[in-house]
Formats: sequence, C-alpha cells, structure tokens
Amino acid sequence: MMKWTVLFLLLPIIRCQENLEIVSKTRTSYLQEYGGYVDVVVMHVEIPKEVSFASLKFSADETQASMFGCSPRKVLMYMKHKSLPVINPDGSKFPDSFKNISRSQYYYLELMSDKSVKYLNLTSPDPGCYFITAFLPYNDPKHESIQPPELTPECYAFVETTLYVKRRPSVGQIVEDAAHTVEAFTSHGVLYTFFVPEFVTHATVLIDDIAFAKTATRLVVRIQSRSIPSEKSFIKAEIIEPTFADKSVTIPFVTSEDNWHFVEFIFEGSATITESKSSLRFSLKYFREDTERTVNTTGWRIFNSDRITNVMRYKQYDLVRESSTESFSYSYELRQKFTISSSVAVNLTSNEFAVLQFRLRQHADIGGTLQFVISFKPRVDKATKTIQAEPEGHKIIACIRPEAPELPTWPDLCSYDDDKIAAPLVLSKSTDNSSMMIPYPESGVWYATFKLFCGECVPCSCPDGCQKTFEGCVKDCEATCVDRHTCNNCSLDCKTEVVNSNGCAKCDCEGPCLRNKQVCNSSVVFDISSTACANNCGKHGRCMFMVCDGVVYATCVCSDNYRGWDCSDDSQATPYYMIVIELLLLVLSNLMFLPAVYVAYRRKYYVEAIVYFAIFFFSTFYHACDAGEKIISFCITRLGALQFADFYCALLAIWVTLIAIADLPSYWPTMCHITGAIILSFTTTINKTGIWGFVLPVATGLVIIAINWFLKWRKVRQLFLHKRYLYIYIPLGIVVVCVGLTIFIFLETSDNYKYLHSMWHVLMAVGVIILLPRSNTFQPEATL
Repeated sequence: MMKWTVLFLLLPIIRCQENLEIVSKTRTSYLQEYGGYVDVVVMHVEIPKEVSFASLKFSADETQASMFGCSPRKVLMYMKHKSLPVINPDGSKFPDSFKNISRSQYYYLELMSDKSVKYLNLTSPDPGCYFITAFLPYNDPKHESIQPPELTPECYAFVETTLYVKRRPSVGQIVEDAAHTVEAFTSHGVLYTFFVPEFVTHATVLIDDIAFAKTATRLVVRIQSRSIPSEKSFIKAEIIEPTFADKSVTIPFVTSEDNWHFVEFIFEGSATITESKSSLRFSLKYFREDTERTVNTTGWRIFNSDRITNVMRYKQYDLVRESSTESFSYSYELRQKFTISSSVAVNLTSNEFAVLQFRLRQHADIGGTLQFVISFKPRVDKATKTIQAEPEGHKIIACIRPEAPELPTWPDLCSYDDDKIAAPLVLSKSTDNSSMMIPYPESGVWYATFKLFCGECVPCSCPDGCQKTFEGCVKDCEATCVDRHTCNNCSLDCKTEVVNSNGCAKCDCEGPCLRNKQVCNSSVVFDISSTACANNCGKHGRCMFMVCDGVVYATCVCSDNYRGWDCSDDSQATPYYMIVIELLLLVLSNLMFLPAVYVAYRRKYYVEAIVYFAIFFFSTFYHACDAGEKIISFCITRLGALQFADFYCALLAIWVTLIAIADLPSYWPTMCHITGAIILSFTTTINKTGIWGFVLPVATGLVIIAINWFLKWRKVRQLFLHKRYLYIYIPLGIVVVCVGLTIFIFLETSDNYKYLHSMWHVLMAVGVIILLPRSNTFQPEATL
C-alpha cells in the first residue's frame, strides 16, 4: 500500500519531467571560502525564448586529495538575471553611495557537498542569461588555524548544474490592426506572440464576437512581456464573464519597448470528451509617442498611467556612448547637432520632467560599476557676468532604473506603477552634487529621470469619481480613435477634460502635489559613466579583472584586513597601535637569539654561533618587512627572499644543534653540516612551510644522536654524560622545544600569530641555550 501511495505522489513530477529537455550542463571549478568577490566561482545558464517552465538541478560533491577524510560542507549559491548578483556574505559594509538597483529577483540556495540534489524551479522565466555565483561559507580568517598543509585535509568542492526547460511555442505571430480568430477547447490555452517596436508606450487588445462553449464558464486573458504569462506572472490579466459575450472588451496595457510580448486566451470550465470549441476575434492597437524626434535626438512623450495624477509630459534624450578599449570604461553624453567635444546640460522646468535613455551591452558592460552624478549648472547673470546661487526652493529628484522610466515624486520618491521607493539622488541648494554607484548593472535599456520642484507642496485630493471618469474616458478614446495624433494623446486629453469639468479641478496634480501655477526652471549637469572598480579600490586594495565561464568582471582585492566592495570597510582592520605592537613583538623577540650566539661562541661552537646569528638577522628583517601590514614595514630586499632565509636558517639551526648534541668525532660534524645545508636548501625551496621540512632534520638528527651515543656507551660501558645535563637540561630542553613546536604547528592563528610566534622565537632560543652541550658534558672522553 505504501509503495502505491508514493508512486501516486510522484506521478505528477514524473509526468512533468517527461516534457522537460536538457539544455545545458555545467561543472564549476573548485570552490573556495568566501573572503571577497575574487573567491566566488561564476557560471551562467541561458534560458531560451518561449519557455514556460525551467528547472535548475544543482549537485555538490567533494574531491579528496589527502589521506584525511572529507566531511560534507555547506555550499552557498546566488543567482540573478541579466547580471552578476551583488552580495556580501561576509557581512562587510557596502559603500554609502552603492545602490543595488535591479528589477531582477535574487535567488538563494544552500546545499551540502555530499552529492545531494536540489532544484530551483522557475515558472514563466524571462529568457536570457542567468548568472550564478557559488562559494563556501565565509569564515573569519582571524580564527583560522595556521597549520602545515600536510596536517590539514585537502578537499575540493565543486557544483554541477543542469538546466531543464519546458517549451511552449506560440501558435502564431500577430501584427497591429489585423483581426485574428481564436478557437480553443475548454481549459486549453492559446498563445500568441507579438513584437512591440520602439517608441510604443502602451497598447490595447480589442476583443469581440466572443462565443462560449457550454462547458466554458469564463475567458481569462493574460499578457506578459518577454516571457510566457502564467497565473502569477503577467503585466495585465482580464477575466471576461459570459455576460459580456455580445459586447466588445478593450484591454489596455503598458508595453516594454523593443521587446517580444505574449498574449494567452484560456476558456476556463469543465472539459468533456465531446465538448465544442469556444471562439473569439481580437485585434491589437499600438499607441506611440506624439511627435517625431528632432535632430538633437529629443522628443516630447507622455507618461501614461492609470492614475490621473501621474499623467504628464516629459522630454526624452537618447544619450551617445563614448568608450575606450579598456574594459568597463565608458560614458554617456548628451550632444546637440554639430557639437563635437562638449556636452550640454539638461534644461528643466517644473511643468514636466526629463528622461535620459541609454543602453548597456550584454556581457560586455555588466562587470563594472556604473556611476550616476548630478549637479546644478551654475547660473550666470548676463548683465553682471557673475555666478548666482540656485534659488532656495529649487529641488531636483532623480531616479534611475532599467527597462522603464520612473516618475520622480515629492518629496523624495520614485514611482513606477503602484510601487514607490526612495529616490537615489536628491539635489538642492545645500548640496553641490549628488552621486550614486550601481555595482554590476543589468544589461539592456536604462532610464534616468529628473524632475524639478519649486515652492511648497499643496496636497492633492482628487475625488474617486473623477478618477473613474478619467479611466472611462481613456478607454473609450483608445477604443474609438482613428487619427494617430488623437490616439497617442488620449490620456493627456482626457486628463485635461476631466480637470476642466465640475468638481475635478483638484485632480490637476503632479503625483501627491497640486500643480504649481508658478513655473520655475533650472539646468542640471550629469555624469553617467562606468569604471572597473568602485573608487579604484581605495588605498587598501587593488582592482583585478576575473574571467570565469567566459564572464569577465572586475573586483577589488583588499589588503591590511580591509573588506568591502571598495576596500573601505575597516571594521576588521588592525588598529595602528596593534600594528606597532605586532611589529615590536615579532622583531624584538628575535633578540633572544643573541644570548644563544654568545653561549655558542663561549662553548666553542663557532659554526652554530654563525647559524644562530643568521637566524636572528634574517628573522628580524623578515618580520620587519612582513608584520607591519605595509604601513610601517621596513624591507631591505624582497619579502620572498627574506622569508626563504628565515625558514632556511631556522631549519639549519635545528640541524646544527642536533649535530652538536650528538658529539660526533672531529671530521664528522663538518660533513654533516655541509650535507644538511645542501639538503635543507633544496627542501626549503620546494616548500617552505611543509611539515616534512621540519621532520627530516629532526628525525635524522635524533637517529644520529641515538647511534653515536649507543656506540659511545658500548665502548666505555659507563655513563659518559654529565648527570646534570642528562637529568635536568635534556628533559627541560625537550619540554621547551616540544612546547614551541606545538605552538608553531598546531596553535597559531591569524589573530594570535603575533603573540604565539613571538613566543616560538623565545622558546627556540631558550631551548638552544639549554640543550647546547658544555665542554664538560661528555665525561669521560670517548672517541670512536
């Protein structure tokens, strides 16, 4: 019984997967822990057109490259349409001027690297590129252990992504003013596609001759731009009851210029085997801007809206692109006829607003940072030839967004449909300029809008009856108009008619404020440009170009523990006094090797004294170059050379000390010293931090000590070591050295490095002083 129940539950999924086809399959490179955008792995998938459903299958796994086992780890993924997702999983602060303006939804997914599978399903997805970032969770580097690579598991995680789609081709393409007949069975949708050219602001679908079958209860019409409409995805949805079968129905909707659109007709009801078809006839009508564009690429247009208070005129400017061969370096200029090199300002009046239109190319323009700056153009008094201040009450509200212009409204809002957000830029007399940055902007057409406000805002109180009259007027005008000029001005003409009628004078509004009879004017200078990295990454970072899965993008790589998109977040940066303390601890702790040099010299270990002085010298200058975080560092040569000398001399000091403890015959120490120096230079060059570089001299030295001491004992058959050295110095020295090695190999982290590594210096120097034999350590004299 349980088996049949599970099969029944999985049956819809199985049927759904039968209709899916694989479009692409991508495997990432190995993932890294997030420390900045430089650590993410980027991939992209392309969803084709006319897709009603898409499913992304994600699976993560680990590759083991060491003897230690790999435990499953969490993998984080973000996905966004048209551009890279802007994220900060490390909790770093975004710059104040960053505005993550986007119309695309962010998708977030977590999965474990244990071959488990997760799906991300998209209904009626927009076609085009979806960019995915994958990485391992952020861990505070200050608490990460500094261990040799041989003692840590070597595991590499990766993600595999498979894209499945379900296509739904349209039955045909429709054109403007042509009549089309639709016949469909109940509960079967019929899909048409049509292309909306440039300059078309909105359109209407006129439906008549509707014939409902007996099983059909209502007609559902859905319209969507770019993607196939669904129950939750549409720009316009209309339900027509059978009572309207003998009437004409007009469905107005806002269009997206230069894009494909879809319209779907569904006669809903209860389907039967012997049902008849329902039918209708429809036509499509476009409404364009009123006038042709002039030679300076500007034109008056009407901001059409369902609300009478938002209908107004605006002037649109198409910007000219200027770019260079450097990646993500481009700008947009407003140019007039015959103007070659100088850009001009945008002239504004309080009666209308201005729109700047520009286009970002797919892939080529999305990997940088878009900058938007506005400021008042200085007013020059022609009579006195002096610069005047901007009037006190003048205020400019600016908005920017992709795909459609927004309406700037009082006091600091941007309005689109019924959504209102805070305006990213507000300019007044008290501010010289207002600026913002948009990281990884989406490709496509962008619109920047300005509106000038002056005087006080008198609240608008348009009666509901006037709003309904306006809606009916627009609907009738667009359904019956024939002349192009009349059709394109229906909303503005209807607003004028309603405002001039009795009781509707209070509808002469601009958003929430009554129209100010006093007309003011101003000019604004703008800068719309792109750079690779925000603020050029400041003083604590450098800009790098990354290429992953064919996607090129720029990101900042921060130093000195700074974080953030422009390396301006100093929340984890080391304070200056701590940098001084770190430098002093790591440098001055090496002074403990000077007593070791003196002790070795006094006990006639001259080679050892030279080695101890070398480690003092190179370790001091290595940490003086490395510890100050490039703020107070002092380097006598390259850091890599100093690091090699420090590690090499440390290993050589261990080796010569063990040879001294072994007390070899006169000619053997020289051979061991030169042999050890050659081998250690080779191993240090291969891997300076490898654990085997420490194990090899220690193990070999202990074996030599054991063999030589055993031969000495066998020859003299009595204790040949001084009792104090055997029972006090050797155990004490071993404890000191073991504590130092434990600290160095297992306990050091980025946060405690300055303390524990300084202690390692001290313990190693003290251990050398304790373990280095005296002249009377080996008694009686035993020679081989």
